[in-house]
Amino acid sequence: MKAILLAAGEGLRLRPLTETTPKPLLKVLGEPILKRSIDVLNKYGIEDFVIITNYLEDQIKDYIGEIFQNLNIEFIHQTEIKGTANALVLARSKIEEEFLIAVNGDCIYSESLIQRTVDAAKKGIVSVGGKFTKEIAKYGAILTDENNVPVKMIEKPSKEEIREGFANIGIYSLNNEIFSIIELMEKNNSVSPRGEYEIPDAVNSLLETKKFNSQLVQLQENDYWFDIGRPWNLLDANETLLSFCNEEREGTIEDGVSLKGKVIIKKDVIIRSGVYIEGPVFIDEGADIGPNCYIRKFSYLGKKSRIGNGCEIKNSIIEDNTHAAHLSYIGDSIIGPSCNFGAGTITANLRLDKKTIPVKIKGNKEDSNRRKLGVIVGERVETGIGALLMPGIKIGSDSWIGAGTIVDEDIPSESIYFGSQKYTLRRKRKNAN
Repeated sequence: MKAILLAAGEGLRLRPLTETTPKPLLKVLGEPILKRSIDVLNKYGIEDFVIITNYLEDQIKDYIGEIFQNLNIEFIHQTEIKGTANALVLARSKIEEEFLIAVNGDCIYSESLIQRTVDAAKKGIVSVGGKFTKEIAKYGAILTDENNVPVKMIEKPSKEEIREGFANIGIYSLNNEIFSIIELMEKNNSVSPRGEYEIPDAVNSLLETKKFNSQLVQLQENDYWFDIGRPWNLLDANETLLSFCNEEREGTIEDGVSLKGKVIIKKDVIIRSGVYIEGPVFIDEGADIGPNCYIRKFSYLGKKSRIGNGCEIKNSIIEDNTHAAHLSYIGDSIIGPSCNFGAGTITANLRLDKKTIPVKIKGNKEDSNRRKLGVIVGERVETGIGALLMPGIKIGSDSWIGAGTIVDEDIPSESIYFGSQKYTLRRKRKNAN
């Protein structure tokens, strides 16, 4: 049996994080999204994969090819991004088996969800993954009968049409007849309102044949699913996945360090004297922490990151090789790899009016629904001393922020951004020479 992973999307809503990294390779707790799905699928017997790629596809091919040399993995280029069904049908010539697994490459799924989907395929059952929500208008909906068996899927229903129900989470067990259905859709130009060929429309036709038993693979109490569509979704996933980690304490921990709660410390880490850590916290290989700093819960510190004297990190993702060497505060933020924060750089994460924080997504402001949200920073960004970064702003990759600059608007990539300061002479000092 083969799994098809859909990994072609550009991830424009995740800018600036996807300026230099394809969305499926964005990391949570140091592991790319795509790798997590492949690992679990392989654990439950899948050894053959077809990955549909487009944007920055060489990065995906190089990374996956190196990590999974023991698996049979083929890559197919999606020339035009014409929808998920169009991506799926590209793999037709690679599928000989009657049933297959199809998975969105930009989602994070709990192990149980993937296992039950694989089991359905092995039993010859058409399955769709679903999560019950009272905000169904944000998602594609799965309509079910009285036994929770899926009967139809609707893309983005209105609130008047359906108020609550099961959201489509993008993981399927499908019979290979799906390919003929998609080809007929393309022949008849049966596109969705977005102008694309969509898997849910093809699944509807498959369900209508009534040739196969069908099943809703529903999120259970301890399951999780994250659609990484906005930057702050990474913070949500980071928090949840930390709760499933087992405690590890490798590396060097000097005298005078306080560790409270679950703290994962990987090899070659140095935790210097005076560091106070409130778990759950994950500190990845080769990180250098301290002295005299405060690491608060739900923080991830990447490989070879450096958090120095007088710094405080709270509920943030700090990627590999990023440095905040002294006297900085980073809260509820995502900081890309290889950044350097000058002394006294502060990320604000709370509005004065305490309202939820908007973020500009594809040119339009969108409510993050988070009362606390700091900044989203791309790769290789540098700040001068005393830089102040306001809530919800984004800084593009390879940008420089000048000393003492207040950043209250999004900064494009490869920019140099300096604030100016006006000086006023009030009076001369007495007895000045």
